[in-house]
Amino acid sequence: MSAQLIQFSELLAALAVRDIRLWVEGDRLRCNAPAGALTSELRDQLQDRKSEIIAFLNRATAATRQPAIIPLQSGGTRPPIYAVPGHVGAPFTFSDLSKHLGGDQPFYALQPTGYDGQSEPMDRVEDIAEYFARQIVEHQPSGPYIIAGYCSGAPTAFELAKILGHRGAEVPCIALFGPLHPTTYQELPRLLYFSARNRREAIQREMAKRPTFGARLQYFGSRLQGLVTLVRKGKEPIATDPVLASRARLKSTAITAFRQYVPGPYSGRVCIFLPNKAWLRSGAGPRRWLRAVPHAEFFFGPEGCHADSMLEEPDVSAIAALYRQATREPTD
Repeated sequence: MSAQLIQFSELLAALAVRDIRLWVEGDRLRCNAPAGALTSELRDQLQDRKSEIIAFLNRATAATRQPAIIPLQSGGTRPPIYAVPGHVGAPFTFSDLSKHLGGDQPFYALQPTGYDGQSEPMDRVEDIAEYFARQIVEHQPSGPYIIAGYCSGAPTAFELAKILGHRGAEVPCIALFGPLHPTTYQELPRLLYFSARNRREAIQREMAKRPTFGARLQYFGSRLQGLVTLVRKGKEPIATDPVLASRARLKSTAITAFRQYVPGPYSGRVCIFLPNKAWLRSGAGPRRWLRAVPHAEFFFGPEGCHADSMLEEPDVSAIAALYRQATREPTD
């Protein structure tokens, strides 16, 4: 944390201790303080940092009013990206991508209900998309909006863009990163193939990180033992922490919503970013998006890039470059 941020937090703490209340009216900072609490030093600090305090209070108010909107990069002049994470709902999935797209690209992750441990998750893609649409319009009343989705969040992003478009908003592009088509979970053979392939690739990547054959063998044995234990118990352990339990329900209901969704026709631009060309045969069904969007454009990451890490270092730089290429933005 920088010295400036430490000083700012100390200022806020000093105000709170003295029961000095601040609020914003339009572009004005208002203050209510007990007699003698507002010293000349504090008064000067409030005057000098007025714009900073107003911005902080506005962000805090927006966070309360729009719990779905998680700002990863608020500044910038390019059309803002609103991004739907996968079925676990983690908004910071997009942190690395936002960083690589630069300071001129506003980027907001969308947090579903149920992730905070205080609300219940939704089990229909249409309802989740409608919830996000209301939050986005309240946060930014008019477009353009670029809508993004990752993994199983792709159907929600797709439906969200349709809702915004039907209401007259400009949606220049839907960007789907490693998207799963709903048929991945609707067809058991496809799901089994997809799950087995992903599990095998994950184990291979982790084993490759081990420096010796013995270490690799030990890791493989631990994974095998974990799988055997899971099969014997027949289910994953129940989370006792309220937030973790809520997120477990979110994952379950999100998969239910994902499985039931059928993408309808869409005439807008859709860019599909796959980790690599081999992923076309992964069981995720990326080509099946062409049924709803025959004109969808495909972009491929480098060989060795994987779906579960394509938005993380070191692969994310290549994916960010693909996005800039697709949207004709400079590569900096």
